[in-house]
Amino acid sequence: MVFLLLESSATLALCAFLIVSLRRLAVPLHLVDLPDHRKTHEGAIPLCGGIAIFLSFSSIVLLTGTAILGPGFWLAIFLILCLGIADDRFALPARNRFIAQGLIAFVLLSTEGLGQISLGDTLPAEVLGGAAGLFILSVTFVVGLVNAWNMMDGVDGLAGGSAVAALIWIVLLALHLGESELALPVTLLIAAIGGFLLFNARSPWCARASVYLGDAGSTALGAVIAYLILRLADGAHGIAFQTLLWLVVVPVVDTLSLMVRRILDHRSPMSADRRHLHHLLIDTGLSPAAASYAIVVVSFLCGGIGYLGAVSGVPASVMTVGLFLFAAIHTAFVLAVEATARQRVVRPSVNLNL
Repeated sequence: MVFLLLESSATLALCAFLIVSLRRLAVPLHLVDLPDHRKTHEGAIPLCGGIAIFLSFSSIVLLTGTAILGPGFWLAIFLILCLGIADDRFALPARNRFIAQGLIAFVLLSTEGLGQISLGDTLPAEVLGGAAGLFILSVTFVVGLVNAWNMMDGVDGLAGGSAVAALIWIVLLALHLGESELALPVTLLIAAIGGFLLFNARSPWCARASVYLGDAGSTALGAVIAYLILRLADGAHGIAFQTLLWLVVVPVVDTLSLMVRRILDHRSPMSADRRHLHHLLIDTGLSPAAASYAIVVVSFLCGGIGYLGAVSGVPASVMTVGLFLFAAIHTAFVLAVEATARQRVVRPSVNLNL
């Protein structure tokens, strides 16, 4: 326990040090986020938070000699980071990103021997095409969560805080399954994110974020969490994939909802707008900090449902019904807020005509 505390403290401190150092290089390297019609922050914000998180995390994990994370994991995360840095710098086309992410997910799952997930008592694997179908589903999940975490990163502290919420439950599940070796690097990743949140989450000592994750950080966090969930959903552990989806149900449902609404509006599902859950919460009157913390709390509570379902052996079919119920509640909330927003736009014009 003492060594874990020391390693966690060193990871947090190293991440904070790297952020202070790297943000000086962000401007000359053009790794900054500039305000526009959607982004209301002030000035150029460095996009080096994700780089600092994974440099500190990988440095401490590799120095301590933890071998539980295989070479395929490190290669995939390195490639995701590089792809994200390139996107931060050059704004890559969405199609190119998806193709690259799909290839990286394929490499990750192939080299780490993942992709044969358990679906519990809901569907036999044969319905999805057997082992090949499960592998394709796993690749799709990795790419989906990579982009879901990227889309979530729209308000200070949200993507990092939600990652911590999911990772805490992953640590507890790893300990429950007797995989203490896996719990160690995940704990160090939480510490690294904590070092980043000192500069990103709004608090009494941080009125506004001074550094962002960048696409490199948000996509890498999504990839790591997807990898960990697929690892725990491996058939040998007996935890159904649907149960573990509760750990990330908020970004997954919000992303799917957003893409469906864009398609119904005859727009690209990857087009930019201000219809994310955090934007809608802000439109209801919440401050950006309150919206961020509200979503993180809900994410943590949903992760708790997944944890309790896993350790209590709740059937996957029951957990799946719960996922659909959560999606229905989310849909009802989104539609209500958007309807209210449209009424606010229409009413002034009617009054002017009178």
